[in-house]
Amino acid sequence: MNMLQIRDFNLKATLESGQLFRYHGSGDDFYYVVAGDAIIKIRQNRNGSGVEYGCSSDSFDVKKFLGLNHSYGKIIKSISRDEKIAAAIRNHYGLRVLEQEPWECTASFICSAFSNIPRIKQCIEKVAMAFGSSIEFDGFTTFSFPQPQQINDFAKLKMCGLGYRAKYLFETARIFSNNSEYYSLQHNSAASGMCNRTLSDLHLRKLSYEEAKKRVIELPGVGSKVADCILLFSCGFYEAFPVDVWIHRAMSRMYGSELREFAAERGLKAKKTGEKLIGDYARLRFGKYCGYAQQFLFHHARSGEKKPSPAHLP
Repeated sequence: MNMLQIRDFNLKATLESGQLFRYHGSGDDFYYVVAGDAIIKIRQNRNGSGVEYGCSSDSFDVKKFLGLNHSYGKIIKSISRDEKIAAAIRNHYGLRVLEQEPWECTASFICSAFSNIPRIKQCIEKVAMAFGSSIEFDGFTTFSFPQPQQINDFAKLKMCGLGYRAKYLFETARIFSNNSEYYSLQHNSAASGMCNRTLSDLHLRKLSYEEAKKRVIELPGVGSKVADCILLFSCGFYEAFPVDVWIHRAMSRMYGSELREFAAERGLKAKKTGEKLIGDYARLRFGKYCGYAQQFLFHHARSGEKKPSPAHLP
């Protein structure tokens, strides 16, 4: 096992804040996290000063995956604009935005549309069992997340409990795995074969947030919220602000008057604050790291009001 001394990190909040679905707890405080064909066994010291971990893959960058390379103090200072967000930060201080692989993140959040986390986790595990390969590390056995070309049997995919999402995942897997005429024609790519790097972080990072989001939304089954999840959790667009029912409710409750004023300034008369309006307002209020603010607000809303752990406070 490896020891990593790291400040300003909360493993539990990071893994359980809705940005990742393939993690499993154990009775000895360890989590087993599955990413692609890698298994990470990890736990945090009780005083919060570091983590102990092992990984089945020597090439997997655990530190990068966990967002431990981020300038955390700078990010927290940037988004701490008022006492409302400050309370969420205090309660879950050390929460990091993960850096996931784009294909697996895209597939996972296609499966997540209009569902709840327990069901999402179950469906993704079924997809891995149906199309992935058996993997094992330190007594923990599971299945790798399949590469897009491995999801090649629609009838089999339908048996994974995805419902209408099965069609979207199957079509998106084909786009990732083929030399997609869809993307090369739509975007006049100089490359003859975009292959499964069409939506890689290396490709999308060259675009503005707005352009990257337009491109991701063109994928089957990807709407505004899912696109923002993909951009935030796998492509480094920290200005992405996914808006689901939890965030809509939290933002309306905490910033309702500000949102109404923001809407009025733009000549909008709708009684309900929409997803785009909330995202635009969040980018204005919290700045270029508003995606981090979103994660604190989301996790705070879902976990309720709890006393912060002293070990995790700044």
